[in-house]
Amino acid sequence: METAKVDVAVQSYRKPESLLYTLMTLKAVASDHIDNVYINDDCSGESTVAYYENETIQTYFKPWKIHLRTNTKPAGIKKIYLTEYRPEYMGPWFFLSKIHRFYNSTTHNKDDVRYQYAIDNTDKQFLFIIHDDVEFRNDIVDLYLKTITAKPQTAIVGDLGQCWRCHHSDECNPKRIMEGYRPSPHWPMAIQKSQLNDPKPKKGSFTCRINEWCCMLNVAITKEISEKSRSLFGNYYSRADVGAYWFYQAIKLGYHIADPLPVESLPQQININERSEWYQHGFQGHSGHSVWVDQGSGKQRYKAEDVRARIKNQFGIDLSTLSLPPSPETST
Repeated sequence: METAKVDVAVQSYRKPESLLYTLMTLKAVASDHIDNVYINDDCSGESTVAYYENETIQTYFKPWKIHLRTNTKPAGIKKIYLTEYRPEYMGPWFFLSKIHRFYNSTTHNKDDVRYQYAIDNTDKQFLFIIHDDVEFRNDIVDLYLKTITAKPQTAIVGDLGQCWRCHHSDECNPKRIMEGYRPSPHWPMAIQKSQLNDPKPKKGSFTCRINEWCCMLNVAITKEISEKSRSLFGNYYSRADVGAYWFYQAIKLGYHIADPLPVESLPQQININERSEWYQHGFQGHSGHSVWVDQGSGKQRYKAEDVRARIKNQFGIDLSTLSLPPSPETST
């Protein structure tokens, strides 16, 4: 029986060793499931993209096909406004209040939104989305494939959460959500406790989501949700992190979601032992994003030399022997 194939999408920004290590650990556990890898780089420069274009690196990943794209201008972690994908809350008054931001982003195109390059170009039914700081330890692709095909109209599977930002985290958790519990009539929007009985809450955040550091999308359904809600999976929206507003729209439109490894502890005590048997997000001891901003435990330094050592020890490739420019290392 032929192994089901998926494509992979990953965003790149100035940490090529980390991204390569992530892909190498994925190849070690799920190589046969993967066909194309779409790397979208956010204008890191030649010192980063040269790693992905290197002949030795390209050869190592065969038969995978590596596709590399660079954004038209840096996108960072800001909202990208696209007139053809303008969510319902972006009415005329919204644009008048945000006019400077709107004009500042008009030179972006659709594929500058993270993961959109892969979503628009894959010919697979399912797209596996990852961050550049994940260590894979077991065939999570196979697990996600079995999960996403188990129930029709499932839009996304993966790590349900972002509980640390949710007002309902003292009473709710991913395991309870997967068992059918809903913390409020407004879920997956998180409403302030003072507003729980308000039938038309004026404030709230799009908090609950499948975290996009390790998830799988049904590509056709993803496009349907984007067209119906005029929102893109990888964009940032008001009061929402990546994927959260799209997740809200997916639920609103009646699509299903699934987490095959839901946790049941409070967010500050989450037991990730079961998940860590499959993968570890932030294998260097901190999230990848924390090398750019302080996420509560101080700004971290990207230790490129440590990741190079991991690659050499685990996969036998010494990056220092390749014709590569120095990687930009981030310090506090």
